[in-house]
Amino acid sequence: MTAPLKETSIWAPGSVPLVSVAITSFNAEKWLAQALDSVLEQQTTFPVEIVVADDCSKDDTVAIAKAYQARYPLIVRVLERSENVGTQRNYYDAFEQCRGKFIAWLDADDYWTDPAKLAIQVDALEKDPTIMVCGHFVRWVTRGSNDEVKRERYPTLTPGRHGMAAILRSNFLPSPSVMFRNGLQRQLPEWYFEVPPLTDWPLYVVAACSGDILLIDRIMADYTLNPTSAFWGEGTLFWHKLNVEFYNRVEDIIPQGFHRSVRAEKGKRYEEIAYILRKKGDFVGSRKVAIDAFRSPAVMDNVESKVKSLLASLLREMQWRMTGGKSRS
Repeated sequence: MTAPLKETSIWAPGSVPLVSVAITSFNAEKWLAQALDSVLEQQTTFPVEIVVADDCSKDDTVAIAKAYQARYPLIVRVLERSENVGTQRNYYDAFEQCRGKFIAWLDADDYWTDPAKLAIQVDALEKDPTIMVCGHFVRWVTRGSNDEVKRERYPTLTPGRHGMAAILRSNFLPSPSVMFRNGLQRQLPEWYFEVPPLTDWPLYVVAACSGDILLIDRIMADYTLNPTSAFWGEGTLFWHKLNVEFYNRVEDIIPQGFHRSVRAEKGKRYEEIAYILRKKGDFVGSRKVAIDAFRSPAVMDNVESKVKSLLASLLREMQWRMTGGKSRS
């Protein structure tokens, strides 16, 4: 546990919160206290609540959360589970328990580094009702025996307002940077619960259907690259396949005018997958995925890169077969 925290009187504990901080956790005993401290250190003139939703941790995560709840009973609420429900359901249920007008997103292994974060984001959202989601820049860090800053500033996008086109190209918003309008989660499609670990990207797309995404030019959080994560260790191939799955589903929640760009992006991911499979020696798989890139309409989008990808895959497969290789398909 950390040192005793100072009571934050300006939060007016017990008041209806303007901001709810949704913290999801699973076996996060090493990190949760720092995440909670980073919230309690926020300097605001409005009431805030913290909702900790734990997905049936097997360590002392819940005990740590309850210790904070005992110290701040009017600020901290803890949602326990008797069985694991999965990442998406845990997020969604946490959001549904939030009472604030705005929800600030924070995973238990991330933390905020700027005590003005919440105040800055609330000011932006209150001033402009056309902004649905507000994010900012973060650092990428590793934690443990070898703490290291892997990236000083992310994402690489220009600060300012962004819309549907930008969020469909890439999921550029780090979750610990995000504050969004409560209620957006209720517009999520049913398939949201079927594509782990895409917990945030569908929400941002839903937001872009009715307004803009604001990226504030300020670094205000550390995003942890956790080596114990069930997903971070999966590698680039896993994430490209996940992106393809996202693009296969997202057309049903976006305006038709963006369908072609989604299919073009899906084709690019297929090309990346084909390249990785060639490097792994799966030449048959590489050829099949390179063909999938062409099957991702419109056919003429990215045509030069798709042709190069397919030719490279066919050539490597032919060379492999000529040397006596056996199909892995």
